[in-house]
Amino acid sequence: MNSIRKIFYFNSHLILYGMFITILNFFLIQLPLIGTLGYEFAAVNGILFFLLSGIYFIKFSSKLDFSFKKYLFNLFILSLIPFAISVIKSFLTMFCSFIDGLFFYLLIVYTSIIFGILASMIINFGTQRFKMILFVGIFIFICLVPVFEIYFLPQVYFYSPLIGFFPGNIYDEGLSPDLKLFFHQFIIFAFSFSVIYILLKKKDFLELHKKKIILSFILTIIVFQFISPYLGFTTTFSKLESVLPNKVQSENVILHYDKIDSTEAKFISLNQEYYFEDLVTTLKTKPSKKIDVYLFNNREQKKKYFGAGNADVAKPWQYSVYISEDGWENTLKHELVHVFSAEFGTGIFQLASGFNAALIEGMAVSVEGNSNDISIKDLSALAFNNGYRVDIKYLFSGLNFFKSNSALGYLYSGAFISYLTNKFGIEKVKSFYSNGDFEKVFGSNLKAEQKNFEMTISNSRFQGTKAMADYDFGRLTILQKVCPRFIADRLNTAFKKLSDNQLREAEELFVEVNNKTLNYSALVGLSEIFLMQNKKNKAITIINSDINKFTGTPYYYNLIFRLGDLYASNQQNDSSIFWFNKLVIENPNHQLKYLSQTRLILLEINKLQEYLDGNDSIKLKILFDLNSDKYTYSSLPILIDLFRSQKFNYNASLSLYNKRFIVHDMESSYAAYKLSQYMLENFDYINARKYAALSLRFIENNSFYLAMQEHFNKTNWFYKNADRVFEKIVFVSKN
Repeated sequence: MNSIRKIFYFNSHLILYGMFITILNFFLIQLPLIGTLGYEFAAVNGILFFLLSGIYFIKFSSKLDFSFKKYLFNLFILSLIPFAISVIKSFLTMFCSFIDGLFFYLLIVYTSIIFGILASMIINFGTQRFKMILFVGIFIFICLVPVFEIYFLPQVYFYSPLIGFFPGNIYDEGLSPDLKLFFHQFIIFAFSFSVIYILLKKKDFLELHKKKIILSFILTIIVFQFISPYLGFTTTFSKLESVLPNKVQSENVILHYDKIDSTEAKFISLNQEYYFEDLVTTLKTKPSKKIDVYLFNNREQKKKYFGAGNADVAKPWQYSVYISEDGWENTLKHELVHVFSAEFGTGIFQLASGFNAALIEGMAVSVEGNSNDISIKDLSALAFNNGYRVDIKYLFSGLNFFKSNSALGYLYSGAFISYLTNKFGIEKVKSFYSNGDFEKVFGSNLKAEQKNFEMTISNSRFQGTKAMADYDFGRLTILQKVCPRFIADRLNTAFKKLSDNQLREAEELFVEVNNKTLNYSALVGLSEIFLMQNKKNKAITIINSDINKFTGTPYYYNLIFRLGDLYASNQQNDSSIFWFNKLVIENPNHQLKYLSQTRLILLEINKLQEYLDGNDSIKLKILFDLNSDKYTYSSLPILIDLFRSQKFNYNASLSLYNKRFIVHDMESSYAAYKLSQYMLENFDYINARKYAALSLRFIENNSFYLAMQEHFNKTNWFYKNADRVFEKIVFVSKN
């Protein structure tokens, strides 16, 4: 028995700690995302080793036989265990990127270890009592600093000595070690190493100035936090307003922006005021503060200063919204709903009870009403009737919302909240949002209401197809993907190389990605490289060889469209016609259908190859000529997008619409709808309202009818209220 005890007590419980770390990491490598040698694995072990290094020092440093060198050596040996476990697992399965994983591990884990040593040594130096409690208190404080930053500052990213860096949310998959992370970790490491060295070498001097030393340590941390915005580690509101220096102050909302022109700023402000008044009516509440909307130039700028490049976000407790210029039309209303929900939210974050993500997002999606121009009721029916089902009770419990396919999670939560609103009224739903007690609020069982909801959507008259369902919902979550961080990062780099015409470097990166797992974007990137090298047959072959592996996903239909273009470029018109017709018949997505229909028409008049090879100006001219005598309705949404991208003179574009516009089917109805949106953007309220009304003339099986109806209401509001809003708008320009 004594010999066994000696083994476990060897080197101050080194074996016990090693066993604990081994067992924990064997559990971690079974988990999605964390189980890969990469950022998440390093971050979890960073937290673990901060605690371990501090507890180890505090517990055994007072012993007579304690050796600091042996202590460091033991920590080093222990730190190799997780790394070895992950490397062995990767050898048996697959490495994502050994280099990325190694750098993350070195930068995060070893910085956490030395910072943990520093914290425990400062405690040991400052007091002989409550050491463990004080260390745990420091740990909690370090964990709370990012919470305070996210709560009081605009950012959703943060830097921390425990985990290095948190990027903001799971929608930004691309992540690799960069110079800013290296700089942050170097500062922490160098500071910790310097103080530890002084504590070890200058004991007599330090004992005489103990209070001053401790105070200096605390002040250094405070100063670092104060200067961190200048180092790029935090973003304050003053920093953000220097990045987005211009403002449009309307009656209820302040728009902060940078490079957009005053005309677009005015249009966004009109939309803000329209949505504001609409939400006051819908939600029967009004924000108690003026709302700030921060509009970034692009996703890259947003990621740098805010942290969530690919997701627009609202912070209800701040009454602020953070969106990008390249997608605000699709997200502004949704994010404003989040801000309105602060009026009936709960807790310091003014969110749904229990931070229930399904309730938070479901409320916004429900009020938004449609997605990609189709009502959420029709979309949920499409998903449900084609096997894409989610258990509502499961979705609204705990953190299960984040485990679901994001498209399905948002859709079903929104459709269910919409169902509850129609049945019980918005006030009941707001009460549910506030307290989370379903049975108490609605006087009904959640399971029973789920059954009624599913019966409602299963009997929908919406004529959707399996192809549509696959296109909208056939995606993997980040937890299901292979090496998502590595692949997203390499793809971003590869497409930058491609745009810079560095074809060899781009090809190597695309091949590297495909060696990990067959990837749609990498496949398209490779085909584009071969096309640029005039190796059209090779571009066609690479798509053809792998297209069936994407069956049941949206990528399958995108690759069909890609094949149609490649065959047309290679003058294999029969094959091109076959693939475009397949998209028209199966109709997985209305945009793909209209694009395919237009290409088939261009093939008939022998213009498709010129169209595909030409720049946007040539494309615009071809489509303009195509519609000169009579409308080709399927081409009008494409032509309107070209008008926008080319900043085509609006009055000149109107010359195209001097013919009778007949709405008699889905194509003409949708074309009128898109044309009305374009007219509204150009402040042509009369024509916008006219074409919005025209779009509503086709009703039967019109899946866009709700979106068209809402758009008509908007055009009507703009016609009646724009002048009133502009009278109260104040421009503040610092450019």
